[in-house]
Amino acid sequence: MSNNLATAIKKLQQGKLAEAGKLFTRVLKKEPNNAQAQYLLGQCLLRQNRNQEAVIHLQQVISMGNPAPCIYYLCGIALEKSGQFQEAEKSYDLAERLGCTENLMYYMIGSFNANITRNFAKAEVYFAKTISNDAEAYVAYVALSKLYNDQCRYEDALQALDYCLTHGYETVEVYVNLGHALSHQGRQQEALACCKKSVELAPDHPVAQQNYLVQLLFSLDDEAEIYPEIAQLTKPLNARTRKKYVGEMNCEPDRKLALGFVSADFRQHAIVHYFMPVLKHLNRERFTITLYSNSIIQDHTSNALEKLCDDWVNCSQMDDKHFQKKIRADQIDILIDLSNNTAGNRLTAYLARPAPMQVSMMGLQMSTGLSCMDYAMRDKQTAETCQLDRYSAEKILPVENSAFFDPLMDLPPIGPPPCLKNGYITFGSFNGLRKIDRSVMEVWARLLHALPGSKIRLMTDDYENEFMRDYLHEIFLQFQVDASRIQLQPRLSLGEFLTSHNEVDIALDPYPYHGESTTYHSLLMGLPLVTRAGNSCASNVSNRILAAINRQQWVANDFDEYIEIALSLAKDVDGLIANRNSLRSDIENSSLMDFKLVTENIESALLAGWQALCEERS
Repeated sequence: MSNNLATAIKKLQQGKLAEAGKLFTRVLKKEPNNAQAQYLLGQCLLRQNRNQEAVIHLQQVISMGNPAPCIYYLCGIALEKSGQFQEAEKSYDLAERLGCTENLMYYMIGSFNANITRNFAKAEVYFAKTISNDAEAYVAYVALSKLYNDQCRYEDALQALDYCLTHGYETVEVYVNLGHALSHQGRQQEALACCKKSVELAPDHPVAQQNYLVQLLFSLDDEAEIYPEIAQLTKPLNARTRKKYVGEMNCEPDRKLALGFVSADFRQHAIVHYFMPVLKHLNRERFTITLYSNSIIQDHTSNALEKLCDDWVNCSQMDDKHFQKKIRADQIDILIDLSNNTAGNRLTAYLARPAPMQVSMMGLQMSTGLSCMDYAMRDKQTAETCQLDRYSAEKILPVENSAFFDPLMDLPPIGPPPCLKNGYITFGSFNGLRKIDRSVMEVWARLLHALPGSKIRLMTDDYENEFMRDYLHEIFLQFQVDASRIQLQPRLSLGEFLTSHNEVDIALDPYPYHGESTTYHSLLMGLPLVTRAGNSCASNVSNRILAAINRQQWVANDFDEYIEIALSLAKDVDGLIANRNSLRSDIENSSLMDFKLVTENIESALLAGWQALCEERS
């Protein structure tokens, strides 16, 4: 072994990857067929996330003949990380078939099937193999918990995580997954505590940050409480942000402006119900449109959106630096984020200010917390009610009549109120348990207790889990409401979901995070909706929708009034029939579906923001 190779190996073992890489390269200049140097350089590059280069060197080892079987799975990792998924799958398969039994290989095959192919059954098998080989392979338990969360098997996820915690294995990923599972079981305060623990363990962990910020909306109802948490968590990001846009702003009057919209959800996703009608009505004489998709998924909805824009860019494989370079090359004037802190967001790409004007729109009902975001587009009334001028990192661009929704499908027929045939009232919540805390379920239990014989239908993702059912039944039993009065409904296809509204008389909104799409769906299916307005943007969604159709009488100020409104509706069967006959047409003829007006209001807000920035620069 040469001195350079021995030194390179030592540097690699010490984690001095750049130095090791240079030495391995030097060895290969003299000995290009040195398989050990090729292999170790590939490994070194892989650890630096220089994945394409790693693939070249690892494949070079394979081409030399008689490679160790486990080289194939290392090559698979490099191929997967560089986005070559089909080749990665072949490489993983070869490694196992040729006799590799390394535990890391089983774990990586499990991860590949969990995250890329979405073959959950196969992923579970390989995580189980990892654990059977090493009972202390806690990372496999964590991966299993995420796999279970992805399948809505939240109780199974909790058991896998409990194994980690009882053995003293506490990491940010443990608490991230624990918070996710608890939140989807309707245990919001416990979930918030876990999310808070995760950011304490790893303040810079992007998923921990994202989950904690989202969980705030499910747990708190006051912008004065929520925003300081956002500001504190995003302080390190703001320290890295560029203060002002570097470059010339072309403020020529009446010039066509280039809009760039960024989202991971340009696919079959709830956000399309709000974005597509705007995209269809944007003034093309005033704007050009580029959509930046941060998702590897390209479905029929993606194809429909692509046809409506001037340019479609998939940025999912671009790092922030390359993404920023692309935005500048496209000469985007106004860069609009549609994700906020939801999964797949690209908020960190905004820190370098690649566009003259940067705007937060849609995503979550909260501030991004980022000083690089010039504006946030918000409903004018909500902005005033919640004092967003005080509780937002962005300047507020107020939008009139900002509540709107396009069902994007032919809705099923509306049936008569089921109480006519049942002889009792059925209340229902069509939101998942993630938007529902125990305190809200106790209000619903009080409601059922006050109306003997009434029933409630609840959406539950973890439908098959008896522990989940027992947890829900126990809450209602505290108020003498028998389990037979609780109807649990699994997640359904959209058509079945909408049709199931015909089995409910009155819809109940969660708090403090209102429904939005579920609110529209309930109203469009003829159901009156009882909601409680609060002190956050998230708890002022449904009341804005109801105001647009003159149904403010269904909005409560506290839970006692919430129960009174629900009981009043339940006792007025003629009113239930009348609402069944009129609500859909009321929505269709209201501002909620006047997409041209909504889009014009959005355009006016954007142009006002652009003009203000131009005046600042002049």
